[in-house]
Amino acid sequence: MIGTADEVIARLREYEALGVDEFSFWSDNSLSHEQKKRSLELFIEKVVPEFS
Repeated sequence: MIGTADEVIARLREYEALGVDEFSFWSDNSLSHEQKKRSLELFIEKVVPEFS
């Protein structure tokens, strides 16, 4: 998913409402290693806590 933390959370909430209870983070794109690392860090810091 691409978007701000709030946008990603909202999209994941829609899947959650449909009964989805697992999500795989996959980052295989043209971003540099550092950009991919930062993307994962942001996901962990801002998105994951909303589903704990």
